[in-house]
Amino acid sequence: MRSVVAIVNHEGNVLIGKKIINPTHFLSGKWHVPGGGVKNKESDEKALAREMLEETGIVIDVKRYIASHKTPTSRREARWYECFYVDGILKAGDDLQDAKWIPKSRVLGECSNQATELWPEEIKSYFSYHPNL
Repeated sequence: MRSVVAIVNHEGNVLIGKKIINPTHFLSGKWHVPGGGVKNKESDEKALAREMLEETGIVIDVKRYIASHKTPTSRREARWYECFYVDGILKAGDDLQDAKWIPKSRVLGECSNQATELWPEEIKSYFSYHPNL
């Protein structure tokens, strides 16, 4: 099984979510870039669309694959995609206790260090350099 992560852009901001408190989860109670698992024979794009609707109530458009890394607990592949907001009202759901839009330049500082330390260099660079979103 693999995971997918959605970097959702909207009007110069990026979506981040705060995990519910669950002591068995790596990101319990921490801010991160949301995503989730790919089910059965689901494509990455369909999994991203489903996960964002379940976790945040929004519809997204998946634009491009950026990079991947191994998750710390299950060692499964996590694939990162650049996405854009299409529709919906942002609200935390599923395994998120909160969700918000923040400036792209603040993502590295707002997200948990436990998460960002594992991010591929391409993802860190994505949030570090952004002259034209």
